Amino acid sequence: MQMYEDNIFRKELEDEVFMAAYLFAHFIGEGKNGEQVYFSVSKDGLHWKDLNDGNPVLLSQTGTCGVRDPFLVRHPLTGTVYLIATDLRIEAGKGWEAAQEKGSRSIIVWETDDFVHWSKERSCEVGIPAAGCVWAPEAVFDREKDAFLVFFASKVSGKHRIYAAYTKDFEQFSDTFLYMEKEKDVIDTTILEDNGLYYRISKDETDKRLMMERSDSLTGEFVRIDSPVLDDLVGVEGPEGYRMPDGRTWCLIADQFQTGKGYLPMLAEDLASGSFRILSPHEYDMGKTKKRHGGILQITDEEYQRLLTWYDRKNPVLEGLYADPELYYEDGTFYLYPTTDGYPHWSGDEFYVFTSKDGIHFEKGARILDVSSDQVLWAVGSAWAPCIAKKGSRYYFYFCAKNQEGTTCIGAAVASSPTGPFIAMDAPMVTMEMMGRNGIRMSQTIDPSVYQEDGDYYLLFGNGEAAVARLSDDMVHIEEDTLQNIRGLKDFREAVTVLKRNGMYHFTWSCDDTGSEDYHVNYGVSDSLYGPVTFINTVLEKDAARDILGTGHHSIMKMPETDQYRIAYHRFGTPLDQYQEGKGWHREVCVAPLMFDEDGFMLPVMVL
Repeated sequence: MQMYEDNIFRKELEDEVFMAAYLFAHFIGEGKNGEQVYFSVSKDGLHWKDLNDGNPVLLSQTGTCGVRDPFLVRHPLTGTVYLIATDLRIEAGKGWEAAQEKGSRSIIVWETDDFVHWSKERSCEVGIPAAGCVWAPEAVFDREKDAFLVFFASKVSGKHRIYAAYTKDFEQFSDTFLYMEKEKDVIDTTILEDNGLYYRISKDETDKRLMMERSDSLTGEFVRIDSPVLDDLVGVEGPEGYRMPDGRTWCLIADQFQTGKGYLPMLAEDLASGSFRILSPHEYDMGKTKKRHGGILQITDEEYQRLLTWYDRKNPVLEGLYADPELYYEDGTFYLYPTTDGYPHWSGDEFYVFTSKDGIHFEKGARILDVSSDQVLWAVGSAWAPCIAKKGSRYYFYFCAKNQEGTTCIGAAVASSPTGPFIAMDAPMVTMEMMGRNGIRMSQTIDPSVYQEDGDYYLLFGNGEAAVARLSDDMVHIEEDTLQNIRGLKDFREAVTVLKRNGMYHFTWSCDDTGSEDYHVNYGVSDSLYGPVTFINTVLEKDAARDILGTGHHSIMKMPETDQYRIAYHRFGTPLDQYQEGKGWHREVCVAPLMFDEDGFMLPVMVL
């Protein structure tokens, strides 16, 4: 979205586009995971709704492994949104003296183009060598320099001052310079632009009050503005300001840290006057979480709806009990093919397809197959773990079922549409007998997934041990002479998948037992489709504190023409006490974003 014309800010466009809604990034305190990034949204700037059930949406795993004072800023030319934050975790136990004198000199940075898929956080050192800390970073775009002025507090030689540096991309920064020094210590600066003037509001760290200044230049001389309301407020910090939906009124919020009462909103018709009206409690609602020092960004209605859809959705994405989800996308529609769950010992017979336009809200569609019927002549029941592939104009549905001897095999069915009708082959395509005559190690031939490369299609499958084989041209047989075990899958149990990204094969697989609350997904890489695979880490696991258990048996889908991925997986059905026994066959399907770090490795999935 172009925000400049001939490098002149188009205020009318700002008013029209960015006054629709607000995103508030903040932390909540020093408790467990309190020093991470939380999101809340508002349509009027006064009544806030916490996203993700009041849980963090971004977790820092670098530096101190905690962040405070998150701030949002949008690049006016590219639209990229940057989130910058203090690299500080008081909960780790080192205390405030260490945080000031021997703290991090870096800020933590995320970026996004859609508020859903965020980059891996990165640590950027901006503090001078003598600085004992870098606190409360904020940024404002300097049109004269075509760069962001990033400013922050540092304690140097026993005194807090505001320092600054310039950046165009939040990766490379100019030399840091002294931006503001007062007679007393000063921290928590924010800058607002109005009618060609810059208003700077900062916390006097000595008397715990806010001071307000004005200048016609970001780096020029600022003069003090009298403000009786601010002068009377004691025990506040973290000032943040934004325009109200009318495009004229300003809202200034301040964190009442000393009393623990949370944010206090104040309105001003004219910043130059320094005159603010403190709102009464019935005029605003800051949401359920106790919000601490954060930043507020004006967003479009489309962005607001996307945030609600993504972070405020309620996993599971399917109504009812389903497992082993296969996620597929084509021509604007998402398709989900799961195991129908809720039957003792995974004895369900039917496969259904679910469709969605947003990848979150799915509708149940047609029944694909009933493996206990004459639709599948070789099978007697136990429909498990499907997957799908497209070649040419045909769709190939692979699934597990038991034969008349009670042995699980992999079958194939074909259709001309992703919703069917599917016609199953008369015989299974993968059997344990086939594994035996080819010297392939495994306990069961189950859990297929398909990988495509250079026009060839491969089937990955197995239990106890995994194997891969190239599919025949007709896609309903495997070429047995290509069968090989996959080497190096640490703690492999079942459900192996692979994708290729930047020349590297990324393998994921489920570990433990699907009936165990510790069921999880491991991750490794290889330079060969057949391994050996080098284990990296666990990418999907339980969050017992949130009653999320038994996370596994997944599929990974890449959005076409992008580098964005989604992972579908199952977990124990919730609420957990609904199923006292048989949690392993009372499961529900979830979807989450899947991301990679700067080095190209898969990041742990944030379970939602």
